[in-house]
Amino acid sequence: MSRKAAPTRKSSDSNAEDDEEVVPLPSALIESLRSFGYTPATAIADLVDNSVTAGATQVEIVFRWEGVDSDVSIRDNGTGMTEDQLRSAMRAGSSNPLDTRSKSDLGRFGLGLKTASFSQARSLSVASSTTTSDLAIRRWDLDHVGRENRWSLLKSLPPGSRENADQLAKHGPGTLVWWHNVDRIVDSRPTQDERARTSFFLVVDRVKEHLEMVFHRFLARGNLGITVNGQVCAPWDPFLSTNPATERLPAESKKLTVANGKVEKLTIQPYILPHRSALTDAEHSKAAGPRGWNLQQGFYLYRADRLIVPGDWFDLGMKPEEHSKLARICVEITQEMDHDWALDVRKSKGRPPSALRDDFRRIARATRERAQDVYRFQGRRGIGQTGAKAITAPVWLVAQEGELVSYRVNRNHPMVSQLIADATPPTKRRLTAALSLVERNVPLAHILAQGYADEAKFGWEQTKLDSEVLDEMSRIFEAKCTEGLSESDARNFVLSIQPFDQFPQLVDALERRTKS
Repeated sequence: MSRKAAPTRKSSDSNAEDDEEVVPLPSALIESLRSFGYTPATAIADLVDNSVTAGATQVEIVFRWEGVDSDVSIRDNGTGMTEDQLRSAMRAGSSNPLDTRSKSDLGRFGLGLKTASFSQARSLSVASSTTTSDLAIRRWDLDHVGRENRWSLLKSLPPGSRENADQLAKHGPGTLVWWHNVDRIVDSRPTQDERARTSFFLVVDRVKEHLEMVFHRFLARGNLGITVNGQVCAPWDPFLSTNPATERLPAESKKLTVANGKVEKLTIQPYILPHRSALTDAEHSKAAGPRGWNLQQGFYLYRADRLIVPGDWFDLGMKPEEHSKLARICVEITQEMDHDWALDVRKSKGRPPSALRDDFRRIARATRERAQDVYRFQGRRGIGQTGAKAITAPVWLVAQEGELVSYRVNRNHPMVSQLIADATPPTKRRLTAALSLVERNVPLAHILAQGYADEAKFGWEQTKLDSEVLDEMSRIFEAKCTEGLSESDARNFVLSIQPFDQFPQLVDALERRTKS
């Protein structure tokens, strides 16, 4: 790494006795380093960044449940560190954020190893070796620093922990990061407490999901493998880029002059994800991501292929909304733009430079509008307008008189109309009364109370047809053939009816039972 020399600053007073060095209290500062706002998932991701920078192809993460004695280890097969390199890496502020870094370096502040680890544990041990150096060990113990009130870095692992480090030395170069006394992950409940154990392994699940999202490009390329408690991390593509129903809007490139006067280029690629009706249940569930459909919308900020921001509208005056949840926008920046994007130590927050905010606002609005069109087009297929010719035969009709809106069951729907036609006069009156009862008791208060967080929760879009409904589909098809329509025209008629319009493969398979 190289660093440009800072300009010499001439003191306003050459008197050497006019200043004094004020050294932070180690016991106070090291406790403050615990409060950077990491979660277990973002802390682990910060450590994996170091493994990637060290050229690792495999990272093994193990959460071991032992109540208050639980621990977490992160082992990689990277280039490792010598004794001097490890001592430097354990220093708070081990590198200057102004340093020029290689394109594969995911770090910036020289704090990640320490702040990420301290945020979850009171004891951080690191063991590392290279192809030409023996195993080096260093350990920060916050309680030890507090007692000594000095930056006392230990050269040994906690008692009884040597075996894991020795295994690392036998398997060639690499680094082992080990957290003990993980007081931010577990509490004082004993090992036998089943609720405490369940909470611990829920953290494991969240960490795995987060890593699959943040490092999905590395995982997809196959040059990095990550396991969490033996489970292989699979890449999570936020844009469903291989799905033929995903829509790519025109990409844009923007130039940005960074601090050293160099002009850097960033790219912005908007995506409109497929509507729920175009996805299987498994695809829809996976595409929701770790935070769910609504919170995963917005801009996705990448730096050196590492995902920094997984969906955010960057305080551009827009909020996550149900109708815009299909909008996801990929943004690629370079490491030289870190300062301009105000990236934080955790590498989980950022905001567009002021010179580009208008462009980002414009792109966001256009993408949201297109996403809303896709969402609402599918939604409009769910109801029809009274007095208007619908493309499909909807189950529900909506009527509006002034500010009042009412929903009515479509009496002309083939299944409903045939049921009414076949009924005897007394039964017809009872059937009409039953339909009116349903219409006047739609649970609007409950539906509105849900906040429309996700239409999949309401279950109105079925993913399969009941056997009784399938029988009705066949009956309608046969009836149209009997009326003189060709099988092709009869199938097209069935496709104009809800809910059969959502199942074209089933409709295409219809064949007349009795050939004329």
